Amino acid sequence: MHRSDYKCHKFKQGAGMQGSRIDRENYVLGDASQHVGLLNCERISERRHIHRWHVDSHYHEGLAQLFYFADGEILAHYDFEDVRISAPALIWMPQFVSHGFEYPEDICGWVVTIPSVDLVRISSTMPWIESWLSHPAQIFGVEHRSALLSLEALFEEIEAEHSQWRGDRGVMLEALFRVALVKLHRCLENAAPHKTTTIVPQQALVNAFQASVDRDHLRNRSVKDYAAELSVTPTYLTRCVKVATGLTAGEIIHDRLMLEARRLIVFTDLPIAQIAYRLNFSTPSYFTRFFSGLAGERPTEFRSRMRARNV
Repeated sequence: MHRSDYKCHKFKQGAGMQGSRIDRENYVLGDASQHVGLLNCERISERRHIHRWHVDSHYHEGLAQLFYFADGEILAHYDFEDVRISAPALIWMPQFVSHGFEYPEDICGWVVTIPSVDLVRISSTMPWIESWLSHPAQIFGVEHRSALLSLEALFEEIEAEHSQWRGDRGVMLEALFRVALVKLHRCLENAAPHKTTTIVPQQALVNAFQASVDRDHLRNRSVKDYAAELSVTPTYLTRCVKVATGLTAGEIIHDRLMLEARRLIVFTDLPIAQIAYRLNFSTPSYFTRFFSGLAGERPTEFRSRMRARNV
């Protein structure tokens, strides 16, 4: 796509994001780089002290979410739609899509949050899910009731696996999450297609940039490199990304690199110097300065602290 294709309208956020805000602290645990493990799993009730059963419209950058509701009537707000959902229900919410919920008190349900960079890797071996992966999807109703009821045990297993520390936890969590995606895909094959929202050109640019970063974050590419790939100037790319996400293009690139750095530091015994070279830093000292500047602690300190917590 040429720059002129992105610039045909005055910039505004994607249609589904208008009147919404990006969330980094109320409903998720920080930016994507904070999700050191593969995914995060919480019961809806775990954050009731924050949302009091009402989640304001918001969206995420670099994170996607899978919701499972076991019981109750839920009012969902996403894109321009208000949807009344009768549980059991399964909802897929990709990054950049505005969403909010009004829950009945004491609802039984879970939300699984996963970094988009992991979705890119997972979907590369499950290409059939790519037809819906970047769009919100919902499954509920009598015709899906049997399949949905069987998912409660799956989400309980994800929750149990997530709550304990084992060396093979990541492998098990990914396997369970893949099962959830396959079950969602099978339901969607038999469901009416969900109406999608028109994406303005600048949001398409941000989405394309995001996909490129998730794919190539280990190559340590610059904003200039990504801008050239997308046929826009670095300044224009950064401006569009800043409006959509609140972050600059460079900050998003660094966030993805920090996610990989944190995982290598915590989940491997590689020396810090070897991690630096694996991430394409010219010297270990440069990597240490980069990491310390963003994390507020040295890589060795981060490793000791996280392992003491049994992340």
